[in-house]
Amino acid sequence: MFMNSKQLGIVLTIISVVVLISLVVFIRQFDKHLTQACVEACGTAEGSVCTAAACPYNQGKGLLWVPIGASILIAMIGGIGLFLAFSKNEKIIRQKEYDISRLSEDEKKAFLFIKVAKEGIYQSELVQKLDISKVKVTRILDALEQQGIIERKRRGMTNVVMLK
Repeated sequence: MFMNSKQLGIVLTIISVVVLISLVVFIRQFDKHLTQACVEACGTAEGSVCTAAACPYNQGKGLLWVPIGASILIAMIGGIGLFLAFSKNEKIIRQKEYDISRLSEDEKKAFLFIKVAKEGIYQSELVQKLDISKVKVTRILDALEQQGIIERKRRGMTNVVMLK
């Protein structure tokens, strides 16, 4: 199952909201139980004063950074999710399609060799792979270049041929 960026953004946003709500509920429940434990530890006798500092279960604010850090991380993931969900850029990587139905057999063969070579192919290497003369390869490449399918770039004494 593949997701596009919009679907991934929606999923990330929903997950981050659910985790953030769960974190808030957990923190509130933890604080409630901690307060109840402190009250039980200090007792409720007349004249006894139970302060947060006097409670044996009170750990101060030393671990407060954990839920704050988790909340910030979850919010960042949610922000990325919102960005992906509402981003107008649907084109991440799309391969260009070429209409090769009008090409001759030799032009199709040359096109396929060029297409397979991601970084381009030397014109001299194309001559060897096609097993035809340099002149004919040049004519084939001229025709493909006129149709806007390929481009040739000069590299030393030869050309590198790549898809446009």
